[in-house]
Amino acid sequence: MSRPIFILLITAAAAAFRLPDLAERPMHGDEAVNAVKLGETIEGRGYEYDPHEYHGPTLNYLTLIPAWIGGDGSYAGLSEFILRVVPVFFGTLLVLLLLPIGDGLGRVASIFAALFMAVSPAMVFYSRYFIHEMQLVCFTAGAIVCGYRYLKRPGMSWALLAGVCLGLMHATKETFVIALGAMGAALLVMLCARRQGGQWLGDLKRLSPVHCAVMLLAAVSVSVTFFSSFFSNAKGVADSVLTYSTYLDRAGQTGLHEHPWHYYLGLLGHYQFADGPVFSELIVLLLALVGLGFTVRGSVGGANAGLLRFVALYTVLMTIIYSLIPYKTPWCLLSFYHGVILLAGVGVAHLFRFKSIVFRFALGGLLLVGTWHLAWQSDAANNEYNADSRNPYVYAHTGSDIFDIADRVKEMAEAHEDGRDTPIQIFCPHDDYWPLPWYLRGYLVEYTNTVADETKSAPIILIQPPLEEALMRKLFELPPPGQKELYMHLFDENGREMKMELRPEVEIRGFVSKSLWDRHERAKAEEKPAAE
Repeated sequence: MSRPIFILLITAAAAAFRLPDLAERPMHGDEAVNAVKLGETIEGRGYEYDPHEYHGPTLNYLTLIPAWIGGDGSYAGLSEFILRVVPVFFGTLLVLLLLPIGDGLGRVASIFAALFMAVSPAMVFYSRYFIHEMQLVCFTAGAIVCGYRYLKRPGMSWALLAGVCLGLMHATKETFVIALGAMGAALLVMLCARRQGGQWLGDLKRLSPVHCAVMLLAAVSVSVTFFSSFFSNAKGVADSVLTYSTYLDRAGQTGLHEHPWHYYLGLLGHYQFADGPVFSELIVLLLALVGLGFTVRGSVGGANAGLLRFVALYTVLMTIIYSLIPYKTPWCLLSFYHGVILLAGVGVAHLFRFKSIVFRFALGGLLLVGTWHLAWQSDAANNEYNADSRNPYVYAHTGSDIFDIADRVKEMAEAHEDGRDTPIQIFCPHDDYWPLPWYLRGYLVEYTNTVADETKSAPIILIQPPLEEALMRKLFELPPPGQKELYMHLFDENGREMKMELRPEVEIRGFVSKSLWDRHERAKAEEKPAAE
């Protein structure tokens, strides 16, 4: 069977791992923020790039396509599937991009790189996450592919496509500069090495100034189009440059997201929390070291030596840079892990070159078991442990309580005469109420981080414990006699208050006015005989 058919079959398997049950995992707060930004665009308020938060505009604009196809033209009409199918698409496309680069990596290397990419727990998990990371990795891979194809046979089309990919990288996430810097440094090192051998002039002559200009123009055009909100916000273009002062400061800051240099390698190499299973992609890391070793030695088989050296240098630089930055979130590892997987494929190809039949059979058995283990982990990470801290890729994640919280609020709102227009108040310090705006979209909700004495209390209230004392004072001490409204615990089961959490150790409490509670109970009592 030919290499393209193998990769196409693996791509189909990658889609099969990524597509099922996209709505089952609770929405992460970051996903909800991105969804709200998309909702503002859909409902006519437009999109403006914020240089301080939210990252680049491509996620917002590219998600409009499935939103227009599968939604009803409103924020309330969106669904988790509509949102998450975008990273699914790019996570699957990442595997498919091994087709145009397969001849450079080698037949066996490209097939196994595709296989590892298809079933990697990290790759699969974040291919189902409505954040920018998978798009960034895919566009970066696209830039590498187009650059390779151009250098192999210079032409206007590949130069143009390379520029488009670079522009999309910039318009996706600010950390694109790390990938761009690593690419540039890898090429510079290779050029310096070839200069010592007297080959650098020939390399430079292959570059057409016209093609380079086209690539740069394409990159700038794509970037400006997105950052200017399709030429309606010129300030967005300037902000796309000014933003780096913000992110440079954030990269070196300490605090919640500060982790040691080996944090990413620890997540990939061996992770077990409490009584959870062992998650490990160590087989990929070890095979990547093998591939790196053979590449450094200059043993490339039938692969393209220049491409392998570039991938090796680029991956090493990316891994070092991301490891040294104190600010770390687990999805950021995808940027260098893509290169690690490519090297792992190269490692497999070189190991299969050993002539010993016994060794080859042993290697085949190891790869079979290792790939099965990766696939099992992907299934576990996206199903049983999809919002569980025992999953290494679950990070500050919303717990499954969010479904009960949202359902209970909606149930009470539907019992009110105003239905979805029933006033709901949510009080959370530091605006820590995400992802509630997603789950309560379409309802009349007021979000605030303080309890104001002068505002009228809503019939449905959600609040975090630090503000509960101020709420009790407002409800039961400030109103004059005869004007007090009794409130019941919203999350009540058989007379016992249930503890609800947005995330682990982030509790949310609920209160509902006695009049609405009674109305809800009467409605339930009337429905029961009818159902019987």
